[in-house]
Amino acid sequence: MNDDIVQMINEWNPVEIYPLLEDEYYSEIRKIHEKSMETNSFGELAKQIHSVFAQSFKKEFDKRIEDCQLIAEKIINITQ
Repeated sequence: MNDDIVQMINEWNPVEIYPLLEDEYYSEIRKIHEKSMETNSFGELAKQIHSVFAQSFKKEFDKRIEDCQLIAEKIINITQ
């Protein structure tokens, strides 16, 4: 898995977990990394990121797809 993606997601901390453990979002990051290898579309990856976190954290995840768009752009830019 890409360490840059781990760092980006942990810095973003979309569910605002404190204190945040290094591997707190590991399963979500793994899924996002897989999706990032399948698409070059920021919008498509943003939807996938939103879906992954919404499924994992339900009501605790309150970000919009637009919030996910920013992280999707960063991820695609480093993985392509």
